[in-house]
Amino acid sequence: MRVYQFKIRDKNFVVDVESANFFEADDMASEAISLMQHCTAKEAEEKICRKYGHKPAKATIDNLSRLKRDKVIFCQPKPADSYIKRRITDLTLNIVNSCNLRCRYCWNEAGSYGNLTRDNKKMGEKVAFKAIDLLVRESRGVKDLVVDFYGGEPLLNFELIKNVIGYCRKIQDKKGIKFRFLLATNGVLLDKERGEYLISNGVDVAVSLDGPRKIQDRQRPFPDGAGSYDIVVNNIKSLSKKHRRRIVGRATFTPYSDEIVKTFKFLRDLEFDRIEVCESEKAGYGLEPNNQFFFSGPRGLSRLKSLYDDLALFYTKEILGGRLTYANTYFNRFFKQLSRLYHIQSIVGTCSAGFTLMAVDMDGSIYPCTAFVGLPKFRIGTVGKGINEDKVRKFFDNKISSSDACNKCWAKRICRGCGSCYNLNYFSSKNLGQPDPYYCELFRYKTKLMMGMISDIAARNPRLLDKVLIPEYYATRGKL
Repeated sequence: MRVYQFKIRDKNFVVDVESANFFEADDMASEAISLMQHCTAKEAEEKICRKYGHKPAKATIDNLSRLKRDKVIFCQPKPADSYIKRRITDLTLNIVNSCNLRCRYCWNEAGSYGNLTRDNKKMGEKVAFKAIDLLVRESRGVKDLVVDFYGGEPLLNFELIKNVIGYCRKIQDKKGIKFRFLLATNGVLLDKERGEYLISNGVDVAVSLDGPRKIQDRQRPFPDGAGSYDIVVNNIKSLSKKHRRRIVGRATFTPYSDEIVKTFKFLRDLEFDRIEVCESEKAGYGLEPNNQFFFSGPRGLSRLKSLYDDLALFYTKEILGGRLTYANTYFNRFFKQLSRLYHIQSIVGTCSAGFTLMAVDMDGSIYPCTAFVGLPKFRIGTVGKGINEDKVRKFFDNKISSSDACNKCWAKRICRGCGSCYNLNYFSSKNLGQPDPYYCELFRYKTKLMMGMISDIAARNPRLLDKVLIPEYYATRGKL
């Protein structure tokens, strides 16, 4: 299969499988493309001219032949991926293994990562500073680095966060390296003092708030079952409007909270400028795929597709209305993929785990990403000794893109940016290189919706695409 065609919102779209180029086509061009996959250009022209007339048919075939010569369509297969030496630019610090909430869909079991018996621990300065030093060495001269504070609930180790920021500032002054800090919190400890400290020190803070009281309290309760809505909302409102607009409001939607456009508007009413909504993922430590808080099975997937259909229409309307810009979408996973698609960019290999990303646990163990913390066979080094080249190479030998499912998929080149996830594969099949059909189908459908969005926006105001879908560092990270 060299070219894939589909229809969405009454428009024909064409995807060149090998190059990932895509474009909208009228009915005549769509028919011609189908014919040109199996016969010569002249034969295709003869067949379509009977229906559309000689002059239009010739113009269409000539245009497609030119696109073929320019390697835009009907491209030849590319050589298999070769091993490329890693260059780590993103570090996740798992600074605490406990949490003050018990969210119903939590993939890492409140920070325990499948080990509910281990004592509550916090990362110390020694491990954290060594991890930062290793990041600087492994980045190989890159001047923009990312440090992500993770848990459990990372604000349970707030003193370490402050100390790490201070340590990075010293490196920045000495070596000219710019650090970007990320922190995802449930909001329970994000009072005015902590919030303003984090924002004033350049930390990109994301607060998880799933919606109004009924939804939040049901999906994100305390260990005793009490709701968390009041304390989280009060903390958010305690921040000044200036600081609040710098925070990301992040909602996870489930079968119990599937009115996602309303959820988006709810977060906007709380004066969040930056908003992300995404579904709960059914892969993780101790999670059952039929959990009632996941969109499970064929019916769940069908419902999820419908919800993303609504979301794509809403996002398109908001962009055209000037209410969504790059400033308040750059962090959003949906828009990151939309930008990669628009600019035809992908990350070398597949998933960035171990290639541009590493995660460090509290004891100094290094894993390809946070999702593998606590699984000894995925331990690829320590902050003291560094990354073990043999172990990380063995991890990379599990090429998602070499699976039969990928080789036969029309989205295989598009997916390489962020559709292939080692974590989801492992927890669904225990096989890193075997994609989960559920997530493959969801990714393909969202990709179709995104192509439709790009087409709709381009037809009405093409300048908006370059203003909203800017290829920032997140889209090119790891591309050598």
